[in-house]
Amino acid sequence: MSKKRFIVAVAATLVLQNPALAQIPVIDAATLTQATTTAANTAAIMASNQQILTTVQKTLTAVTGNRSTSALSSIASGGFSMSSIPSLSSLLGGGTLSMGGLGSFGSMASTIINGLNLVKSLTGSATASTNATDVAYVGAVNTAAALTAAIAGAQSASTTRGSSFTTAAGTIGTAADIKGSIDANSQLQVQTGQTINELIGAVNLTNSALNAAAQQDLAAQSKVANMFTYSPTAAVLTTAPTTITP
Repeated sequence: MSKKRFIVAVAATLVLQNPALAQIPVIDAATLTQATTTAANTAAIMASNQQILTTVQKTLTAVTGNRSTSALSSIASGGFSMSSIPSLSSLLGGGTLSMGGLGSFGSMASTIINGLNLVKSLTGSATASTNATDVAYVGAVNTAAALTAAIAGAQSASTTRGSSFTTAAGTIGTAADIKGSIDANSQLQVQTGQTINELIGAVNLTNSALNAAAQQDLAAQSKVANMFTYSPTAAVLTTAPTTITP
């Protein structure tokens, strides 16, 4: 065997004994570039998704939860409410007037009415509590007292309420988020509704004053009618005095 053939045979034997030597790693530049690009795109997508999630969470926070509107919750009251006035129907019926719920306005009204030194009864009858004229009179006096207190209270509340609404107007656009703005707007709508309700109460007071006047007129007309009504059982005949001519 020649030397050349011997070398070839040895080489072939080495190749057959070490087949793993044929799996030598090879860097594929195109594949590596594509994989790098894919990884970069995936990272960008994940970052974008994270930004979207953060935005959604911020939006959810901005439109959910409770926001404090306590600063706007007492605008309509103004320190006085028509609901504190005694029942007008009871007053017109000669019911007892209680000024306890009207505070300083009730005290002021009592002082004014007492200062008029009004009589307690027009007829002076022992049955004044059931006499139509006296009942109408007492109802008118009580209604006048309630009106006096209500007018004073309404005027004071109107001034306070106007100032409060002006202050509230200055806070427009200052809410930290959408929910805060919505809650503040809702609270203002509620306060506006309560203010309108106070106005309805004031109109009812006006109607009560007119009703009291009409009630007195009716009682007076009834009294006059009774005066001109002949009743045989109530008639008393007397003898005409004798005239002596000197």
